[in-house]
Amino acid sequence: MDTATRRRGVFLTPLVFAEKACQHLEAMLGNHWWQSGDYRLWDMAAGTGHLEHFLPKEFLPNCHLSTLEEQDVQHLKKEFPAATVFQYDYLNDDVETANCRRQTATDASGVEAPLLLSAVCRLPSILRQDLANPKIKWIILVNPPYATAQEAGLKGTSKEGVADTKIRKQMHAEGLGEVSRELYVQFLYRIMLEFQHRETILGLFSPIKYLVSTNYQKFRDNVFSAQFLSGFTFSSENFGGTSKASHFPVAFILWNISALDSHKGTKDTKKSLCPLCLCEKKKEAIHLDILDNTAEKIGVKTLKSANRNDFLSRWIKRPPGTNIFPPFGSALTIKSDNVDTRNRIADHFLASLMCPGNELQNQQQTAFLSGPQASAGALSVTPENFEQAVVVFAARRIPKDTWINHVDQLLRPNRELSPEFIADCAVWSLFDSKNQTVALRDVVYQDRVYQVANHFFPFPAAEMFSLCPLCLCEKKIISHKGTKDTKDSTNVAFVADWLSQQELSTEAQNVMRSAKAVYQFYYENLHLLQREKFKIATYDAGWHQIRQALLDATLGEDLLAELKRRHDRLKEKILPLLVDYGIVS
Repeated sequence: MDTATRRRGVFLTPLVFAEKACQHLEAMLGNHWWQSGDYRLWDMAAGTGHLEHFLPKEFLPNCHLSTLEEQDVQHLKKEFPAATVFQYDYLNDDVETANCRRQTATDASGVEAPLLLSAVCRLPSILRQDLANPKIKWIILVNPPYATAQEAGLKGTSKEGVADTKIRKQMHAEGLGEVSRELYVQFLYRIMLEFQHRETILGLFSPIKYLVSTNYQKFRDNVFSAQFLSGFTFSSENFGGTSKASHFPVAFILWNISALDSHKGTKDTKKSLCPLCLCEKKKEAIHLDILDNTAEKIGVKTLKSANRNDFLSRWIKRPPGTNIFPPFGSALTIKSDNVDTRNRIADHFLASLMCPGNELQNQQQTAFLSGPQASAGALSVTPENFEQAVVVFAARRIPKDTWINHVDQLLRPNRELSPEFIADCAVWSLFDSKNQTVALRDVVYQDRVYQVANHFFPFPAAEMFSLCPLCLCEKKIISHKGTKDTKDSTNVAFVADWLSQQELSTEAQNVMRSAKAVYQFYYENLHLLQREKFKIATYDAGWHQIRQALLDATLGEDLLAELKRRHDRLKEKILPLLVDYGIVS
């Protein structure tokens, strides 16, 4: 696949899934559905015609295939000489007259249908005639490009301007927001605009975010409302030029997008037909077959669009940031050169929870830091929301991010959480690699010196004093003086005190025992570690500092491995409970 094609997000539909799509279409319309002559098909992003490869040859004269590139037009004409093939930019051509080019014609039954005015339309005359015929039934079969426009302010130009189309401008004018950056959503917008009043079945290959993401709620409410017929989902890795490391779910779904028009006069028609309705108490789900890379069914995926008020990100309390504190770019790096620097923490600050978005695809953007995250997407952890914070952290980190659940939304618990579950989440979170809380001394930021305390230190200070060497080479390396910032009244031993008040499960106790053995070994071998490299200056070093220092020196590997085994067993206990509490699906 060439660079320009990849930049536009154009991916050739694998033939095995194109064939499966045609099978779904036949199952829905019945055997020999094309013989009536009532149907016309339009693929507005036909490319090289993979979707049409399995259509009945007898039906090709009733097919309209348009594509952006001239070379694809020539290929399509050779492959499908009986079809109407033409070059057309569906996101720009004729769009400038979108609000004035329509007139209406009334058929014998009195149903109004919008028509494109031939005087301003670049469509072939045969397609315009079909569009003007109210008796024609339409099939839109399309795999539009998936590219997303570069967001303003972000570095890089790989997709700059790719979605700057006339359709996007119209979507902006209607206040549809950032979803207008997605090319496939632009296609869906125009398709809905022009075909929802015709008898139309839409067969759409696309990502599924338009069905489940909160950013698309306004689009679902105001533009897309259709009757689900059938569909399947598979991994994006099946497309050439995509990476398995960044795969996502692609779905083929058959929609009846003319359902609203055919149910005129029904009270609350849109609400009653929307398959993912959030109105009143109706929250229906749709079910897609999960296909493996050979298009064999391996399960069923349930999609349900939840109200954003039910998101886990809305469940956790977010205290206001009132105090300036050094912003962290990573566990050990202070980053103060961001254009939009976030350098505020709440009163009684314990840590910062980095948690942008509400989907599992943000798993790697989840971490605890000992100061505010330098950019957007974090909140202050305080004693008041600590228990919520460790649950959110565990929920975002424990489920394995796969292409199947990549865009799943995390939801607030469906009932009160047990103290044991919360304690399990806390213990697991403390020893995950993304707990990047640390202890740093004499950090200079905006002409002021700060002491960064590790509020997530897991053991009582008195126990650590007995393990920690007081002197190395006759120099005091580790200070046991108070590590409390003079402006912060929060106890630096908060987590240790909190853990001492919990009745830990057997699995959590085992993790704590293994962790204590690691800490003891760390103190015993502190003189062998590169303390300056990991900025270790006090007894209350963070788990990130301890773990990375030991790994760097290839010390304590057996102890770390045993801790990981016990840590994984605790994860195995927590995961089904996350499902049971309705937090993950």
